[in-house]
Amino acid sequence: MAVISKLSSLLELAKERSSDRRRTLLREVTDMFFDAPPERDTAVSKEFDDVLSALAEQTAQGARAELAERFADAPLAPRGVLLKLARDAIEVAAPILARSNALSEAELLSIAEQGAQPQLKAISQRDLVSEQLSETIVRRGDDETVAVLIRNDGAQLSRASFETVAERAERSKVLQAPIVTRKDTPADLLGDLMLTVENHLRDHILERFDGMDPALVEQALAASHARLSERMSQDQDLEEAEKFVRGMAVRKMLNGGLLARLLREREMTRFHVAFAEMTGVDRVAARRAIEQDCIDPLALICRSAGFDKALFVTLAVLRSKATEDAFRDAKELGLLYDRITVEDAARAMRFWRMRKDIAA
Repeated sequence: MAVISKLSSLLELAKERSSDRRRTLLREVTDMFFDAPPERDTAVSKEFDDVLSALAEQTAQGARAELAERFADAPLAPRGVLLKLARDAIEVAAPILARSNALSEAELLSIAEQGAQPQLKAISQRDLVSEQLSETIVRRGDDETVAVLIRNDGAQLSRASFETVAERAERSKVLQAPIVTRKDTPADLLGDLMLTVENHLRDHILERFDGMDPALVEQALAASHARLSERMSQDQDLEEAEKFVRGMAVRKMLNGGLLARLLREREMTRFHVAFAEMTGVDRVAARRAIEQDCIDPLALICRSAGFDKALFVTLAVLRSKATEDAFRDAKELGLLYDRITVEDAARAMRFWRMRKDIAA
């Protein structure tokens, strides 16, 4: 009762106009709390909550940030003031959102549903992020926010969240390293990303596949191929393109010149089928190699197929619709091609061709 009486008198002092005095009072009350933290939902805890809330509302942001830092690791932090701090400006809220175990799952979900990207990033750094909370962050977060979540080994992700992130990573370099290097990323989703990521990340995927049971690798690649093929099955011109390429092959006209012409004229379905036939990869790999921003898969496939540097550079330039920038980059593209060894290309192609064999 003595504590409650003293807190009541301090509540009156909280009406002080001096900001310095209110900040001093806030520290004194906080010190009192930590001297003997009361159990939650008791009369003493409620009194602390009232006084701290009143003082926090009337102090500057810096003082509230100081208070948040102290209560971030306090399991018995008064609920009212804790929630006010958690919903404050991110400079105040960050330690509470990232560390406080006194916030309930429901409270975190509510903040994640309403908060901006900085709030979502802070929540993504918690020691443990539940599947439901992760799903909310994946749904509402931008790529940078989701990358923070994926890098956190304490974040639990559902299969649906993994699929969403992997699909976004096909277009976002920000997400590629986090999803590829995460230990529990499903192998079949890594199979999807092999056709998208840069060489150093592809090497990481290949190393993981090398350490797996070959039967599991086959299963993963089959699932990956089926999913990507389904996405690309809407092409109405496929049958005609296959007939065209068979005809070119019979007439011995399936060559680099034909590839360059098809790409220059934007006959993309015919190009994908012809490129796949000439390189030994499946059409999914052929299409993604030519359409994505990263040049590495195209270079690896061309090197493995024995294409000369001039043909690779021609295809790389034409896929960019022969813009001025693409022509200016031609020399750099040639140097990149020279750096790829036949061994590196063969290693990557082993898995791409396995995908094709599994699908056959």
